[in-house]
Amino acid sequence: MDVQLKDGIYHISGDITETCDLSGFGLPSGNVHFDLGNIRTINSCGVREWITWIQKLKINPIYSNCPQSVVMQFNMVKEFLSNNSRVESFQIPAYCENCGEQKVYLMRSGKEFHPGKKLEYDLKKCEKEGCSIESDVDFESYFYFIESLKS
Repeated sequence: MDVQLKDGIYHISGDITETCDLSGFGLPSGNVHFDLGNIRTINSCGVREWITWIQKLKINPIYSNCPQSVVMQFNMVKEFLSNNSRVESFQIPAYCENCGEQKVYLMRSGKEFHPGKKLEYDLKKCEKEGCSIESDVDFESYFYFIESLKS
């Protein structure tokens, strides 16, 4: 795992697993913004380490660009999104069976989704004639975490 601070946002990349050592990494108090867009994988041990770290620091995490691996953990581990957490944006992987094109759509809070409310969203159509893009995830289970978010 690698962490880079740029313009007040902590950009996290790589893998969040049991081998991550977060203990030596301090953060300011209050709201702390994490861009998770370059996370490759996050496993259950990594989630446990992350949650323990966040709780010790007593910060209000704000997550953006959350990839599929992170969203799946949001849905499986309710403590990942504590009462003081916010999700500003997350990714939806999609594909077109006809042409094979793969896309990633960014869902933004207050635009494509609203915290605490069930998601109702249609993916944009594939730009090639005769094609239709489809989500690469099950909408109901993938978006489950949104309803538990505080607005």
